[in-house]
Amino acid sequence: MEQVRMWRAPGEGRVLLMAGRTTRYAVDPRGEYVFGVVGGEPMRSWRGRQKRVVRPGQLVAWDPSYPHSGRSVDESRPWDARLMVIEVADLAALAEDAEADPLADVLFPEPVLNDPELAAGFLRLHATLEAPSSRLEQDERLVEWLRLLIDRTSAIRSARPAITSQDDRALRSALEYLADQPERNVGLDELAGVAGIGKFRLIRLFRQRTGLPPHALQLAHRIRAARRLLEAGVPIAEAAEATGFADQSHLHRHFQRSLGMTPAEYQHRFG
Repeated sequence: MEQVRMWRAPGEGRVLLMAGRTTRYAVDPRGEYVFGVVGGEPMRSWRGRQKRVVRPGQLVAWDPSYPHSGRSVDESRPWDARLMVIEVADLAALAEDAEADPLADVLFPEPVLNDPELAAGFLRLHATLEAPSSRLEQDERLVEWLRLLIDRTSAIRSARPAITSQDDRALRSALEYLADQPERNVGLDELAGVAGIGKFRLIRLFRQRTGLPPHALQLAHRIRAARRLLEAGVPIAEAAEATGFADQSHLHRHFQRSLGMTPAEYQHRFG
């Protein structure tokens, strides 16, 4: 039993918003954070071997470290939720302040948060991103809420291993190359050539900085590009071809694993 709608706020394409009722879900967050508030009924959540009960009014903050899933405590009674999905790169861009220390990896070791102030702030933010509002108001509320959440609840930002300026330039070049053309069948030799460093060193840098190997990040880019095409009403087969998937079934398999729904379901619920 699912009644879920999805949308993006006008002018704020970095955030995917959801609202509705469901009795179960399963998500493999490839380089994405999922935030939300549960209402109505409780739900049971699983992440790895960890099991939790999320009660109405509690905030969830899922980082990309593990797949997670949920199921209603009573299968006949769905829970309500408002959710927000933000890509890792966008979270850093939104929450980082040039005058503060650079934002490193943000982890939420305890993803179920019993913090009424943060939960209420999230609901106000969600309403702002749903209703007509100025871009400035959207940006202010989003940045302020993210900073409060990170400062109050995240783990001490994990220290990133020191890398040289050459490594940093190489990684940025490789990241931009994959992001700019996710549909291309890029090989590791080609990607290392763009970066100007060795293949194994490049793989290590990817894992250190993104938590993903190059091929997994490329897949994440492809899925996100396919989302945008589906949101615009592009037929599924065309979206699969345009974003580098072998065929429609290939997109279907990875899309469902990533977001817990098929491309057709996503396209139906969006808007």
